[in-house]
Amino acid sequence: MSAPVRERLVTLVRRKDRPVCVMLPGAGGGLNPYLRLASHLGKHYSVYAVRAAGLVPGDTPEDSIAEMADSALAALDGRSPALVFGWSLGGIVGWELCVRLADRGQRPDLVIVDSSPLPRHASSDEDERIRKLILAGLGPRPDEQTVARVERAFRAQVHALAEYATEREYPGRALLLMCADADDGISGRGAALRRWEELAPDLRTAELDAGHYEVFEPRHLERLTKEIDVFLGRERES
Repeated sequence: MSAPVRERLVTLVRRKDRPVCVMLPGAGGGLNPYLRLASHLGKHYSVYAVRAAGLVPGDTPEDSIAEMADSALAALDGRSPALVFGWSLGGIVGWELCVRLADRGQRPDLVIVDSSPLPRHASSDEDERIRKLILAGLGPRPDEQTVARVERAFRAQVHALAEYATEREYPGRALLLMCADADDGISGRGAALRRWEELAPDLRTAELDAGHYEVFEPRHLERLTKEIDVFLGRERES
C-alpha cells in the first residue's frame, strides 16, 4: 500500500507567517540539489518539497505527469503556494500543478529550470547515463533496496516524460531558465522555448551558463538566485 500523499510533503525551511514556496524534484526524486536554493528562498518563504512517489518501502511510483501533479496538489493539503519551483521533470510537474491551482483561482509565481514542454525522446544509452548519475548521488554504498526503489521510480518517470506534452496555458507569471547544454536528453531547445512562449502569456526567459546537472552547484548558485530574485522583485533585498 502506498504512503498517504500528504506524508510526501517535506519541510525544508519553516518561517512563521511567510508565504509558501513548493519545490518539485527532478528525475530520481532527490531533494539534496535543492537544499542551498531552499535556504536562499527561505529568507522570504516557508519552503516545502513534494517527495517523489516510490522512494519509501511499500510506495508505488507514478508513471504519468498528471498523476504527479495531482499528488503534489493533494500533498499541499490546502496550502496556497505563492511560488512554485521545478527543475527538469519537476518543472513539468510544477507547470501542471500551477494549471490546477489556476483552475481554483490561484496564480502562484512559477520558476522552471531547464524543462521541455515537449515529449522526451532519448536513447537507452542516454537513460543509462542519467540513471548512473542519479545513483551516484546516493553515496558510495547505498542500500540495495533503496537503489531498487530509485531505479523503479526513475523508469516510471522516464515513461511519464516520453508520454507527456504540455497542452494547457498558465496565465500566471512564469520564469524559464534554460541551460546552454543538452546533456539531459532535452533535444530541440529552440522548439521547447517557442512552445513555452505559446503557453505562457506572462513569461520571462534567461539562459544559465551551467550544465543541466551543474545548476545547483555553489559556483553557479549566485547566478541562479539572482535571476530568481529579479523575477520576484527581491534583488535589492538579497
